[in-house]
Amino acid sequence: MLSAKPHNSCATSHQPRLMRLVLLCLAVAALPLFAAAPALAQSDEDHTQQQIDSLLNLLKPDSPDSLKAAYYNKISEITGSVDTVMKYSLLTLDYCQKTDTALIAISNRYIAWAYYMADETKTGLPYAMESARLYDLSGNASELSHSYRLLAKIYEDLNDSDSIKYYINKALSIDVQMKDTAGISQCYKFLGIMHCNKGFFNEAVQYYQKAVEVDSLSGNALEYAYAYYRIGEVYTLTSNKIEDSYKAKDYLTKSIRIQDSINSKNAYYITNKYLAYSSLADVYISLANNTHIDRYADSCYYFNKKTIDYFIKQGRTSNATVCGYTYVKYLKYYKRYRDALAFMKNLMANHFGEETNQYAYMEYYTYLKDIYLCLGDYKNAYECFEKASKFRNDLVNDSVMFALADAKTEQAMMIERMDRENAEKLFNAEKRRMHVVIISLWSGLTLVLVVIVLIARVLVIKKRANNELLQKNAMLAEQKEQIRSQRDEIEVQRDRIKEQNSEIQASINYAQRIQHSLLTPLSTIDEIFPDHFLLYKPRSIVSGDFYWVGQFGDNKVCIVADCTGHGVPGGFMSVLGMSNLNHIVGQDVSPDAILNHLRETIIANLRQGNDPLIDQPFTEDANDILESFDHNHDGMDVAAYVVNERQMTLTFAGANNPLVLIRDNKVQILQPDRMPVGISRRLTPFKSVTMELRKGDCLYTYSDGYQDQFNHSSGAKFLKSRLCDLLLEIHQLPMAEQCKQLDTVFNDWRGPVENQTDDVVIMGVRI
Repeated sequence: MLSAKPHNSCATSHQPRLMRLVLLCLAVAALPLFAAAPALAQSDEDHTQQQIDSLLNLLKPDSPDSLKAAYYNKISEITGSVDTVMKYSLLTLDYCQKTDTALIAISNRYIAWAYYMADETKTGLPYAMESARLYDLSGNASELSHSYRLLAKIYEDLNDSDSIKYYINKALSIDVQMKDTAGISQCYKFLGIMHCNKGFFNEAVQYYQKAVEVDSLSGNALEYAYAYYRIGEVYTLTSNKIEDSYKAKDYLTKSIRIQDSINSKNAYYITNKYLAYSSLADVYISLANNTHIDRYADSCYYFNKKTIDYFIKQGRTSNATVCGYTYVKYLKYYKRYRDALAFMKNLMANHFGEETNQYAYMEYYTYLKDIYLCLGDYKNAYECFEKASKFRNDLVNDSVMFALADAKTEQAMMIERMDRENAEKLFNAEKRRMHVVIISLWSGLTLVLVVIVLIARVLVIKKRANNELLQKNAMLAEQKEQIRSQRDEIEVQRDRIKEQNSEIQASINYAQRIQHSLLTPLSTIDEIFPDHFLLYKPRSIVSGDFYWVGQFGDNKVCIVADCTGHGVPGGFMSVLGMSNLNHIVGQDVSPDAILNHLRETIIANLRQGNDPLIDQPFTEDANDILESFDHNHDGMDVAAYVVNERQMTLTFAGANNPLVLIRDNKVQILQPDRMPVGISRRLTPFKSVTMELRKGDCLYTYSDGYQDQFNHSSGAKFLKSRLCDLLLEIHQLPMAEQCKQLDTVFNDWRGPVENQTDDVVIMGVRI
């Protein structure tokens, strides 16, 4: 039997309450959405080992392979050990018949689960894919739904939101069709957890409420009690609003009452109840701090003590340690700072050791620092602050090292792939060369034979020379007449080409009007960004650069893009980009989501690589997919940002194009992801960065046309560094004056207008 991997709680920026919830849920068994079978109880482990030994004793060296495969699969099914599942599932695949698709499918799913539990999620992904493929081919909808849930869980570990939604919705569709209420409820709960992780709390509550409705229909009270606990946890995360604290208290209390009335002996549901106790204690201390009502603090102490006693009894010291931080909040409420300090020192002495991770140390010293501050011991508070910062930096450095290791591995794989391709190219080139040599030899022999025949014919031709000379003179006269006729025809064609050029020019001018009609009107930009400028200089009549501006509530969206090519090809790409943005941005105003969706539509619209990514998620493994498809590389470089002037925040994402922010006479460059919007060797999801804005900040986004322009006399490029220096020099001028200065400098650098090498667009906005 396979157990479920511990499930994270909602991963948002609500600290430190969120840290407590995450650490609690990491150490307990979570919702068994994606396991192949329920977990083993502790008391059954000896019995399970006896069953395994009995099955192995039944196998003999001469036993048929089919019997070995069946027994090994049975061992994988009854055990909860990750290593045992991995070992015997691989043996099952070695011994089973190729025609036994059911056995192959379940073994692949067991292997994928084992890799997932061992935190080697990416390695297990192909096995999960194969399991889903086989169940889909066989039409086993129930097992296919299980495999889809496992795939959703794997992609959650890989942080691939699009794939998570895709597979959990496919599982939900199957469960709805089969009227599997348990499966439907599990899918809704997972969608709730996923939305909570992303900070979409209203949507998370809606999915949990749907789970409650389904569990109510099926009469599974313990499951909808779990859903109530999850809803209470969501409101706990937002309990900075006092009304949310009361909502959290009501839902958590309701969950606990339902579980108390049933009094289940199942360890999973008992643990859920004490998790609800822990959240309830945290809600009560939050209410006490907001209302200054002592009975709330006393309630916190009551539920916190119950939780700590339970986890200590179960041997879960890490959970008890995390709950201890709530007890520290309780002591701080009553200003018992000395007691809080003694409690923290006791935690360090009894519950921290060699196996304690850096995150736990960082959390410990953060709380200890706050206690020293309350005591006025600033020296020790500063020392704790430095220790917490050190552990935080170590965590960041570890993440960077893991990222570098992944990058080096990917680079090595790419080099190996390129070596194989180069060897194949050399072999094919040599093969073509030998083919040419053989053809040349045969051609030479044929030519020799032709020469011999010609020499033989010369004697005959010589006799006819006089007659042929007369015939040639007649032919020359005829050719002269033909040349005169051809000259007249050339003049007619010249006039026709001139007329066609006029028609083409008129068509391009009309295309320019169409393109301008798609660009955001200047009046709209003036309303959204009153203090801005726009420098837009197409190289030809139609431009490959474009800009897009819109507002959705408090969010002001600005996009500047540089398409591949210029003139008519670039114009086509810009029209494609603007048309897609009109549909995309209204659905999601986060810059990274805009770029990810725009890339999907560009790849689909241009049919790049036979649409290899329409049925595949964006992952680092997508590079392997690209090797087996022919594709063009048309796309665009984009700088996209969202300004929220009410919250004074800036969120930026870029595809090869950066954003320049000038504040206090200093230039900050927000770097983009090094990949275009379109098909490329790298197809990881775009990432966004959010930072605080200040009044007077100047934001600049641009294409590469300005910085890549050559000087008309020296031939040197203008370069990005010179452009940043120029923006810093002029940024305090009015926006209209900045635009004039940029235009003047560009024209002086470029010289005659025909020297312009690329389209130019620069947009500046002052907050």
